[in-house]
Amino acid sequence: MTDIFLSPPMQINPDWIDQNGHLNMAYYGVLFDTGVDEACKEFGLGWDYTSQGTHTTYSAEFRIRYLQELHLGSTVRASFRLLDVGPKAYHFCQELIHEDGWISATGEGISLHIDQSGPRVAPYPEAIKAKLDATLAAHSKLPVPDWVGLPMKLRK
Repeated sequence: MTDIFLSPPMQINPDWIDQNGHLNMAYYGVLFDTGVDEACKEFGLGWDYTSQGTHTTYSAEFRIRYLQELHLGSTVRASFRLLDVGPKAYHFCQELIHEDGWISATGEGISLHIDQSGPRVAPYPEAIKAKLDATLAAHSKLPVPDWVGLPMKLRK
């Protein structure tokens, strides 16, 4: 994967709408996670890999910034970009992009590679690590989004 990954279009489920008439905050996470699942297939970390029962991935941390409400009938795609890769984990960022081109939310996270026999954090297999490193090399040529790594605080 050399370009920033974009998931297939995703529809907002009617059950996901809250009492305020927009997407409930929990389902932004569902959309981001679905986007990560799609990107992971490119690295060999998809369901085919994790369903073997020996290794999987866990989220160590994930932060969402809500920028603009999504409503029933909206279609979005999740971007995925690698920021750093270690022997057992990677740092990534995402955007939920509305079909009209505006960004609804951003996400930033750490994914861990897990040996399920522990469970414990474990090194990636060589072939997967090579794909992650190649993607990181391509993504590293792009500027890091200005919202990555920002501390949480009140705006005054």
